[in-house]
Amino acid sequence: MKKSFQKSLLAAAAIATFGSSAFASEVGTTNMLFPYVSSGSAAYTFLTVNNGGTIQNARAAAGTAFQAHYIYAMKAVGAANSNGCEHQDGTGTLTANDVTQFEMGGKVNVATSLANGDTAVGNGALWTGGADRVGFLMVNTNGWSGDQMYGSAVVVDTASGLRMAYSTQGLNTDDNADSNWTTDNVGGTGGPEPLLGSNSGVLTASSGGAGVTAVGSANQMTTWYASPAVATSWYVIPLGLESRMMPAGGVGGIFGSYTMSNRELTIPGAYDMNEQFTSGSLVTTVRCQGTITRETMLQGGALSNTAKGGMGVLNVLVPTTGQVAAAGAGSPLATNYGGGNGLAGAGAVAAGANKSLAFKIQTTSVINGSAATFVTREQHR
Repeated sequence: MKKSFQKSLLAAAAIATFGSSAFASEVGTTNMLFPYVSSGSAAYTFLTVNNGGTIQNARAAAGTAFQAHYIYAMKAVGAANSNGCEHQDGTGTLTANDVTQFEMGGKVNVATSLANGDTAVGNGALWTGGADRVGFLMVNTNGWSGDQMYGSAVVVDTASGLRMAYSTQGLNTDDNADSNWTTDNVGGTGGPEPLLGSNSGVLTASSGGAGVTAVGSANQMTTWYASPAVATSWYVIPLGLESRMMPAGGVGGIFGSYTMSNRELTIPGAYDMNEQFTSGSLVTTVRCQGTITRETMLQGGALSNTAKGGMGVLNVLVPTTGQVAAAGAGSPLATNYGGGNGLAGAGAVAAGANKSLAFKIQTTSVINGSAATFVTREQHR
């Protein structure tokens, strides 16, 4: 392995250590979400999954081995947001007090290159769907209850300069089967998103959907630097039941619709660096996971006036029941909110149906002339 790559990995690992120490102790869980993994031709995704409990002992007593279930939801780099994700799932071994470390595509033999001892994972945990794919990974205890698992990841892309490291703290839920990733996170339990707030507004017709409600803390406050010095985009994952998020059985994943608005959530648009708000927005739709930009959420003066930096509230839109019915069967609205996310019956809009994870991606070469990419989880309104 080249020394330069080893240094990159060590630097990313240091970032992971710093980021983890900024939070409270990790809560062991039965379901973990690794929000960003990559099999890019110049990318390496190193995953760690460890069993911090005794679930293996319970399995042994039942005469079965504990196998963690790995579910990948991936898209080709540059794929349209309307495309569904590619699905792959399998199982990997995880004994009591075990630590599993591996590069998701098997590019690096972690057991011999970066670690000592046994890090056997089982072939079911590896991504075999090909290079140049990005997406997310869900890992669960394969139907067994008990808060046991912990996880972390380091993603390095030598082409884009990406150095991303994170733990699964705050990206977990303790549901036993078919976990609901929109469950309110209360006291460290539940899904990755907070309680839905009471601060809400109704966006006007200029957003592309009159009567579309944006609910308080389901939205993220976001900022960006001047373009083109810093290229900014947002990587989003619509949330729902695991069975609907994983692109199996022709589902392709859940739809999410996004725009920007003022801080009161009443007028679509954005603020420039002089605190001036300009109205004018678009609605963009993502299936399963994808990347959105200012150009896909703003238009006219709102877009041009914020080219040198700005601020806005990233809205995850929720349609009314009437809009779902009017859109018709097979439409994105009906697929996502008419029971398509598994949270409500046909034609209904479920509480929490507008929850999404959002990560800001910033790429620049102004630091030392070489491309560098930074990823930050967005803050809730």
